[in-house]
Amino acid sequence: MKKALIAATIVGAAAAGVIYYLTNRSRAEQILDELNDTADEGRRLAKKHLRKTRKKVNNMIHEHMES
Repeated sequence: MKKALIAATIVGAAAAGVIYYLTNRSRAEQILDELNDTADEGRRLAKKHLRKTRKKVNNMIHEHMES
């Protein structure tokens, strides 16, 4: 009887661990998806500012050469 209780406890703990892992895994995947979206948005903004900066630098160079 004692061995059966120990075995049941081990199986129950393992099942609880699997359930806990699976619930946290889905939450971790959600967090990673949000981070991916945020990184995409940051990349898009950086690219936009880089294009604007290039245009400004080119305009400054042309203005300086003309004067």
